[in-house]
Amino acid sequence: MDSKSSSKAFIIMMSLISSLLIGLIVLGFVVFSLTGPKIVDEEENGADIILNYSSNISGLQIRNASKTKDEDGILNLKDGEYFDFSVEVILDNASKVEYEISIIKDELNSTIPDEDIRIYLEKEKEGTYTKVFGPSEFKPIKKKSEFGSIKGSMPLLSVKKTNSNTDNYRLRIWLSDKAVLDNGNYAVEVEVNGIAK
Repeated sequence: MDSKSSSKAFIIMMSLISSLLIGLIVLGFVVFSLTGPKIVDEEENGADIILNYSSNISGLQIRNASKTKDEDGILNLKDGEYFDFSVEVILDNASKVEYEISIIKDELNSTIPDEDIRIYLEKEKEGTYTKVFGPSEFKPIKKKSEFGSIKGSMPLLSVKKTNSNTDNYRLRIWLSDKAVLDNGNYAVEVEVNGIAK
């Protein structure tokens, strides 16, 4: 009788353990299917876009500007009336980069109306600066650009790069000869935003 009781107890014990294991396996499958796969999101550095300039401000300010014809503003090279800067692109994991140069008006230091200012951008090529934008009045955008230029700024140029190198630029601003004011001040800051692809 003892061996029959032991045998029954052993069978019951094994049935309970088997049922418990089957229950745990089913529970594991249910939990795994509800939680789904684990997604690992890693950020990689696609590229670096660096704005370089030699002055202590990242833009241009003209003070007591007098009326200037466009042809004179384009040729004017007096110190303080232009801003030289460069955009350096260093590709890392991206195959190409697109960047946008924009300017932001400094409201506190600007007395000239936007329609009376002239903005002109040049790019250096083989030692010579050539026109890439303007001359044009300041026209702020109404919403953030696809590159990240903020609302109220003015995009001047979009550039696509497929290799690492540096582009040199020269920004000029002047008071239009058609302005109502005879003189005034205007200040802008240069900004560069980009997308690595």
